Amino acid sequence: MTKRYFVTGTDTEVGKTVASCALLQAATQLGYQTVGYKPVASGSEMTTDGLRNSDALALQRNSSMAQPYSAINPYTFAEPTSPHIVSADEGRTIEAAVLSQGLRTLEAQADWVLIEGRAAGLRRFLTR
Repeated sequence: MTKRYFVTGTDTEVGKTVASCALLQAATQLGYQTVGYKPVASGSEMTTDGLRNSDALALQRNSSMAQPYSAINPYTFAEPTSPHIVSADEGRTIEAAVLSQGLRTLEAQADWVLIEGRAAGLRRFLTR
């Protein structure tokens, strides 16, 4: 059975990604097949590979299982503002079904999944 952990914080820049990467590394050292999941990310930058979020990239690097970026971070936004605001501004609906399916896909492959995000932000999408 896959173990799931959710790392959250009260704000941005409070150490969620640092803690998440340390937990992924520790679980990997214990022999788990690990993967990090950042379902929604804002404040991303355009790269030669497309729009990328530095926190999601850190989770990807610290996971023991190679996954495509889109599996780690299905919703990526450039503007560094709350995802519910930027998704409305861009006309891109964040679908709970997409988030759930992404998590289920990772759970089918890994035995230790770490989800990183702000609970208040995700709650907005799940209560619509």
